[in-house]
Amino acid sequence: MGRIRDRQQALRRAKHEAQRSIADDTGHLHMMTAALMEQQYRDRLAAEWGGSHTVLAFLFAMPDESTIEMLNRRGDYFDIRSGSTWDLFFPGYYRAADRGLESHVANTRPVGDRYASDWYFNSSDSDLLRQHVEDATGGHWSYSGGSDLVLVNVYVPERSEPTIDWASTQSGAIRPPDTLAGVIERITRDLQRGTEDPAYGVASITRPQTGEGASSADATARDFMVQALAGVAAALGLKALGT
Repeated sequence: MGRIRDRQQALRRAKHEAQRSIADDTGHLHMMTAALMEQQYRDRLAAEWGGSHTVLAFLFAMPDESTIEMLNRRGDYFDIRSGSTWDLFFPGYYRAADRGLESHVANTRPVGDRYASDWYFNSSDSDLLRQHVEDATGGHWSYSGGSDLVLVNVYVPERSEPTIDWASTQSGAIRPPDTLAGVIERITRDLQRGTEDPAYGVASITRPQTGEGASSADATARDFMVQALAGVAAALGLKALGT
């Protein structure tokens, strides 16, 4: 919530600056250029901000998962790519400067050697946060044990407290061919373009495909059920005819 409030304050400041910019430009209409017109358009959009929806994203994963290894290798770029648009939270992980002190903390282990060189994972905290989010979502998500992406809609008003809509929770396990890099790219692109995709560009994770996109095991099970139901229907038909 603290991070969401920080974003809310930043949007308020942007609105104030946009209003001031519009006021400053009114005396310079004779100097209007295409670039200035574009900037004024953007300023007017920002000046009209009264609230917006965004996404609260969690990634639940153990330190030995491929998602965390990718975070360790590419975290600097991920920070730049998501920028001020959205945040991805890693429950159970935190940063600390002193390895000596952290080595004495129970249930804690270092994470990486590059971007995550000062990251630590606390298994007790991770489990507490897992329980909290599972409870808050009211059964919309239960941890799979792998790398789970959990998305929740948040409304950020200009004033008053942000509202987390736990009932809107979407979730799914990140498995090949999906990757953490792909998730960050797709969510960032969706939010920056304002496409208003209910799944924020990651429907393949939060709503796995069925039908032609389903696994062969799923298809086999479905075919078996169809054949079984056909057999039942045939038997009932024969009985209705008195045979």
